[in-house]
Amino acid sequence: MRRGVETGNNPPVSDRIEPVVRIRCKPEEEARCLAALARAGFKGERSLTWVVVRDAPPDAVNEALAAGGAEVRVAARERLGQLVGWLLDRAGRLEGKAVNVEALVSRVLDDAGLSARYRPRPAPELLSQAAAEHERLLATGAAMLRWDDFVDRFCARRDG
Repeated sequence: MRRGVETGNNPPVSDRIEPVVRIRCKPEEEARCLAALARAGFKGERSLTWVVVRDAPPDAVNEALAAGGAEVRVAARERLGQLVGWLLDRAGRLEGKAVNVEALVSRVLDDAGLSARYRPRPAPELLSQAAAEHERLLATGAAMLRWDDFVDRFCARRDG
């Protein structure tokens, strides 16, 4: 894993620990998912419709899944990919799109199971951060938004 080490266009894996990391996993993929997690030192468990890893960094869990050959990914990563794609598709034209950005950020948090911990920033801040993120994506050529960066740029903690 690339924890804390930046290589080329790939940003380092974030180390922010979240209380739960959700993985949307079909029953037929669960064994491969759990094995990939275990090889990387994570313990996955079934919780309703999710496989969850407790007290772990979402990006590191996602890297473990990819490195272990699992076809599934962390739910937050899937939604972050949608946010990045949406930003790139808009080509920086974000006027009047605060509601869309807020909805995308909310979906990331909902799927991650972290909407009680974080909330989207106010609309003007979201638009400003979305425009800046679009520029960063173009400048770096890396179509990835790390979990830490997403939280820092687009979210505020609910408890303070």
